[in-house]
Amino acid sequence: MKTNSLRWFIIFLVPLSSFAGRVRTLPTNSQEMPVIHLMTGRSTVLRFPSTPKKVIIGNQNYFNIEFIESDVTLQPLSLTTSNMFVYGDSFTFGFILKVNSTSEYDDLIFIRNKVPTYLLPKIEKTVVKASVLKKDLAYSIMDSKKKQLQLQEVGVFKWNESLQAFYTDIFITLKNLKKINTDSIKVQILSQNQDLNTIKPVFEEDHLLLNKKGRVRVFAKISPKQTLNLKIQIGKEEMTFHLKWKK
Repeated sequence: MKTNSLRWFIIFLVPLSSFAGRVRTLPTNSQEMPVIHLMTGRSTVLRFPSTPKKVIIGNQNYFNIEFIESDVTLQPLSLTTSNMFVYGDSFTFGFILKVNSTSEYDDLIFIRNKVPTYLLPKIEKTVVKASVLKKDLAYSIMDSKKKQLQLQEVGVFKWNESLQAFYTDIFITLKNLKKINTDSIKVQILSQNQDLNTIKPVFEEDHLLLNKKGRVRVFAKISPKQTLNLKIQIGKEEMTFHLKWKK
């Protein structure tokens, strides 16, 4: 009887343990976009070094978010992929949220500040360089001043391996409007009138103010061989800016 009871205990234990998520430490910084694996019906906790002040999710309608001191709890409502930005007093972190249909998901992640490579001490030794899938693409915005706004670019598209797409930050300054909600602003990267955006652009703030820079991060599948335009639509007015590649 004891043997049979033990056998049934093991049989029931295996499927239950297969749904256990993982606990891990994730070093990151403002220049990276690591992936967070989520699962519907499960909550994932991100524990930050200090209390976050604001969280922005690209597809916010598909996630429940809660704040508990330095923790941010995420619960996905459907199978989707989105981006998320977390802002605090001493950090700005970006993540890619992937909701999986399998049991491979994160239960608890300890987010830690990662020291940028250029700040690490140099060690003189032979280093085997790994092959780089995609190089950064330098660009500039032509005719960056319009009647309604002025643009300033970071000047480089960076590659994100998880999304298989490039991303860049653009700063928008309103010139003749006192205030406008960023939900009413449409930002697109176009090539021959084809929309190249892969994820909805994310603004750092909920609104833009007169003569104050506001940052938006744009994701797109691009190539240096393409002729690119940046289109910004505010209400019914559309403004198009040409992007010029730098050598």
